[in-house]
Amino acid sequence: MGRLAGIEAGRGIAAIGVVLCHVALILTKTYDAQTSIGVFQFGRVGVDFFFVLSGFIIANAHREDIGCPARLGHYLMRRLSRVMPTYWIALALTLTLGGHALSAFDMAVAALLLPSSHGSPVIVAWTLQYELVFYAAFSSLIICKKVGVSVLVLWFVWILTSLWGGNSPWLPQSLYGPLNIEFFLGMGAAYWLQNHTVPAPRSLFLVGFGLLCAVAITDHAGNLNSANLCRIPYGVAAAVIVVGLVGSEQRGLISVPAIFQSLGAASYSIYLFHLPFITLVWVFWLEAGLDRSMTPTASFLPLAIGGVGGGMLMSRLVEFPLMRLLRGGLSRIRLSRHRRGIRRSPEVEGWTMCHDHRPAP
Repeated sequence: MGRLAGIEAGRGIAAIGVVLCHVALILTKTYDAQTSIGVFQFGRVGVDFFFVLSGFIIANAHREDIGCPARLGHYLMRRLSRVMPTYWIALALTLTLGGHALSAFDMAVAALLLPSSHGSPVIVAWTLQYELVFYAAFSSLIICKKVGVSVLVLWFVWILTSLWGGNSPWLPQSLYGPLNIEFFLGMGAAYWLQNHTVPAPRSLFLVGFGLLCAVAITDHAGNLNSANLCRIPYGVAAAVIVVGLVGSEQRGLISVPAIFQSLGAASYSIYLFHLPFITLVWVFWLEAGLDRSMTPTASFLPLAIGGVGGGMLMSRLVEFPLMRLLRGGLSRIRLSRHRRGIRRSPEVEGWTMCHDHRPAP
């Protein structure tokens, strides 16, 4: 499908939703009162949207790699170079600002984002643990399609079983938690778009958005009693939005403003770094005594701008330079090996067994 501006914009909007949620939580807790900004706490739905998008993006970007084990290294390099270096910078920044003291074991678990009940000093990093579990599960499809399908089916059954009392409290939630269902919904959206034409995609997008609002209102009213089960309707709504959005873009029915594409490109850094920048702005706010002279609503905008702006700055200064440096270095290593004749022939490497017959980029 190529690069999809609508999906990129969706990532940016989801990241901003998470920022607005955290700003609203901070101010509501500080002023010890529910205000009009409380509605922004539903920005946490951005996490559900992120998970669905992740399933969609991986299934779409790596569909040609399925059943082609020679592509496993390329897949892992693309995914880990996207996630880990920027996360390590966020971890270092959080440890520096927060003065955290971790044992060697906890530091290793946090740095490697291993499934754990301890969590990471980077508050939002718990979602990255889910991501890496999903990446590992999807890699089984690349190694062997039949084995991968079996792995995903068994994993899905485990997740469903955990929803009705089959959970394992001694195991990390990232291994079986209900949020993992949203990865499957994203993959389902990618499969549908690859094999079907979407009728009335703009109407479908509006249906998905309306469903998301209806679920949020129902959740707010306390009618979704299970925190686990409510992830399913949120995920379904997000998946419908993705199908409608991509279908509309494929048919030229929408045009995405450049600002939203820029926000989407910076979404990972916005997500990772917004809390430290919100904290910096909030410390200044408190030191200047503005918390006493400003209402929560008036304090909301500068904190939100600090979080989003700081994330976009880190995207330009840290995330993309690091990713280009790492991927460029790996590409030079592969090229050097090829020139020295160390790299095996395509037939030996197994490229001729892949259905796309592409060389490694």
